[in-house]
Amino acid sequence: MKRLPKFGLKSRSKSNGSADEYPSNLGIARPANGRSDNGHGDGGGSLKQSSLSTSSSRSAHKSTPKMPTTPTTGGGGGPPETFSMEGWRRSESASGADRNDDEDDQGFSEPKQEIFLGLRRGGGSIDKIAAQMKELHVKAGTVMPSSKRKMDLIREDQRHGVGGDDTLNNMKDFAAAAKKKRPEQGGEGYARPSSVTNNVLCNIHSSPLPEFDIAYTPPVYPKSDSDAQFISLALQRNFVFANALSDDDNIRKREMKQVVDSFELHTVPHAGVVILNNASPGDHFYILKEGSVRYYSGYKPSSKKGKLGGGKCIGMASKPGQSFGELCLLYDCPAPADCVSSGDPSDTGLPCEDGSACSLWRIHKSTFRQILALRTMRRDVRLREALQKVDCLRELDVEYLRKIADAMHARNVERGEVLYREGDVCDTFYLIGSEGKVKLSGGYPNGGWNIILGPGEGFAHEAISHGLSDELMGNPSSKQPSRKPQSAVSPNGDPPIHTSTAMALERTVILSMSNSHFQRVVGSLEDAIHLSRDRRLLRSVPLFRDTDLEDFEYELLTALIENVRFSVDKEIFVEGDNIDEPALYIVRSGAVEALSEEHPRLNRVIQSGGYFGEDTLTPDENMRFGGAKGGHKYSDQTVDVITDEVILGRLTLANIDSVIQDLHRLGCRRKKNYRRKGKSADEDETVDSLDDLEFHRLFGAGTFGRVWIVSPYGRKVPYALKIQSKRELLDQRQAGGAQRERAVMSKLDHPFVCKLVNTFQDEACIYMLLRFVQGGELLNLIQGGDQHGGLPESAAKFFAAGILEGLTHMHQRQIVYRDLKPENVLLDHDGYAVIVDFGFSKIVTDKTYTFCGTPLYIAPEIILSRGHDRGVDYWALGCLVYEMLFGTTPFYAPGIDQKGLFKQIVRGKWNVPQGHNKVSRSAVEFIWGMLQRRPPERLGCLAGGYRDIKNHAWLQEVNFGKLIKKKISAPWKPDISDPLDTSNFESLDDAEDEDFLRGKAPLTAKEQLVFQDF
Repeated sequence: MKRLPKFGLKSRSKSNGSADEYPSNLGIARPANGRSDNGHGDGGGSLKQSSLSTSSSRSAHKSTPKMPTTPTTGGGGGPPETFSMEGWRRSESASGADRNDDEDDQGFSEPKQEIFLGLRRGGGSIDKIAAQMKELHVKAGTVMPSSKRKMDLIREDQRHGVGGDDTLNNMKDFAAAAKKKRPEQGGEGYARPSSVTNNVLCNIHSSPLPEFDIAYTPPVYPKSDSDAQFISLALQRNFVFANALSDDDNIRKREMKQVVDSFELHTVPHAGVVILNNASPGDHFYILKEGSVRYYSGYKPSSKKGKLGGGKCIGMASKPGQSFGELCLLYDCPAPADCVSSGDPSDTGLPCEDGSACSLWRIHKSTFRQILALRTMRRDVRLREALQKVDCLRELDVEYLRKIADAMHARNVERGEVLYREGDVCDTFYLIGSEGKVKLSGGYPNGGWNIILGPGEGFAHEAISHGLSDELMGNPSSKQPSRKPQSAVSPNGDPPIHTSTAMALERTVILSMSNSHFQRVVGSLEDAIHLSRDRRLLRSVPLFRDTDLEDFEYELLTALIENVRFSVDKEIFVEGDNIDEPALYIVRSGAVEALSEEHPRLNRVIQSGGYFGEDTLTPDENMRFGGAKGGHKYSDQTVDVITDEVILGRLTLANIDSVIQDLHRLGCRRKKNYRRKGKSADEDETVDSLDDLEFHRLFGAGTFGRVWIVSPYGRKVPYALKIQSKRELLDQRQAGGAQRERAVMSKLDHPFVCKLVNTFQDEACIYMLLRFVQGGELLNLIQGGDQHGGLPESAAKFFAAGILEGLTHMHQRQIVYRDLKPENVLLDHDGYAVIVDFGFSKIVTDKTYTFCGTPLYIAPEIILSRGHDRGVDYWALGCLVYEMLFGTTPFYAPGIDQKGLFKQIVRGKWNVPQGHNKVSRSAVEFIWGMLQRRPPERLGCLAGGYRDIKNHAWLQEVNFGKLIKKKISAPWKPDISDPLDTSNFESLDDAEDEDFLRGKAPLTAKEQLVFQDF
């Protein structure tokens, strides 16, 4: 047994809390020495983004196969109608150097930054997994590699200097060899240079932005018109600026002017000044104006001022307009090389007129990011305000308005352009954007009329509101009289026909949304209005208002409201009768009358929008609820239908119970520590103090702390105890991230999500007691697959379904995970997937703008700094499904650098590798749906939300009800000898813990306040 020092220990049970904006990797990044934290969050890891190698442990295929010229996936459209796996394979031109081709590097290139896509953790269990994977493939009917195929691989290895093994006689040997020699570990030739074998691709993140101010004004630095034009031209071919600015030409020009105005002139007086270094994150992006800058590997400053030092010069910027530091704008990373002022005439740069070594234009990263973030925020605010003025959209929740705003397509129309003519089918809704005018004219030759519309005004809303009742359309005159004509509906019920002609009077920004796209993104407008109304009504009912229900619970409750119809004189409740089925009723249409002899003051007529039955949902005098719960509830009023027909929305007590799990929460604001039914006795045990724990072994080590396997005294119930140094968290500016991680995990309670049991702290450390997941990483299973890596399709479905359930649990609580990858998915003792490491997770109610994640799985909207939400998790799930099936990630290619990788992601182009003919069409379509570049078109972000993913053809065979109850046999079950078995992880020497806190300065009283709520 081993104990850690404790100073004035305080413990705190998990509770909700607010999330800090600052993202941090408090989880599984492997420490700089190459050791692992084994999946339960690290004891910290090195976050430094050093130079990155050209190889990936999981992301390159063995070779770049040839393919016919056929469509690739991504972007619009969809999988080809005539499906052929050959049609999805990567061509020679899509590989390596060509995929990494830098269109914007002609005079404006950044020094090459190579990506290190190496193994995160060896895992230590490949030998066990490989043998069992053979059985898994046999069960699934997957063809294993033949002996001839094995020898082909060996010969290819030999050609690249790896050396062969003539005795690969079984799957275990083959998988072990594949683990050592796959291309992602050694580039195209399998063999990775020994000097880089211990490096990894770390998580990346940006530092926190200042508090957003919608009225923020970027700085303006003086410059001549020619200087402004020079900067603008340099930016136009730069990847970051070319993709991050608006797609709308007019808005793009304004944004470019803001960005150009924010560049300041920076003069470096003499040579040898380090402008950006490879040891710490940079703050600026630079464009060379005059002089020259050299790029060094391992620069050593000269002892003489004004002289260049030593080191290997690997490149230079000597032509005006060349730039460097662009990735520093996106996230916190050091430059890929030391950038040093030179001014040497031999560099052939344009000499500075004042004799300085160089002069540069530069912009600070926080200025750039605020310009982009506030651009999106202001656009969203303006657009939602405009949508709220549209008659048929006024009653929608902000969530629906957000979906519509994000999904509308923007384009510029020129003066005189006709959008539609009188008599055309009305199938598209229009909104005028930031500028322009549109004239609606009609009624000719019978007098005629003209209406001029300006920015923020919508028209042709009948395209999406066709068939809505006047009651659902609301009362337009109550807010803003409509100046726009109504479309006529044809007598036989066909789509509406325009009664006017719409023409642009000047250059105009038009946002549009077709009816079919509206149905795909939002669904039925009538249903959306009802759901919005119901959510507002439930929040106003005292029984629900005075409770601790969360937004996702209201969403689930409103989805369970069913419509029922009753005819005139039907008695729904009778005063004094026992109520068999307690329920809340909402009047949709018609009216009912409630009468009470005992309480005449309750007599009333209830019309559309009213409700009754709230009293039936409360417990009786014995605190038992009615209906199936066994209590006796008697109606205190008689409710009769008084119109020919009434339509009621009914929410039963049984349905309420299925959502909130504890009916005693109704009418009670006090937070209740309720638990999901079916938990084991071991899980229900509480650990109130570190003194209750026995320390067994260290199995995670990193910069910020350690992870230990512990158990309560006298019981072999394993937990993972994550210990983090307060001093290190403060010094690395990651204390806010630790607070956010605790706040996020305190809201989660799901079998497929790592559970936070308790938190503690003392003077030196914070402690998180976590559920111990023993089966190792999903990554190990993927790497133990066939000759390409990857899993049988049935196994990939099983794991994808479990991960989806875990993500859904988070998203319902407004938590965006942001770091899904196979290293962060562990397998429990039953072989089920469990999501771990919440260092990047955040509670997001709208959009967030922090750049963070792991590059291979980052969504385009993160790279483009346009704001993101839970859609980034669905993108990452698509990447992970691709990796489970093919053993590689979709956007990696041998030789690609980080900028090239980001370009591929933003373009959204991916292919199916060669040798996977048995992957089904539905699997490829599933991935295609998840990897849509535009979030509003992504599977999971459409009208059905996560249900669209569950209902996809690829997952149709999955019984999610049995899955959540763990009644499905997992395709692979880990070997676990006892509750404290850690054989599925790398082992660490306990001695590594000895120096954990040595030499760290104690915290001041003020510094301790940072952790007071932990």
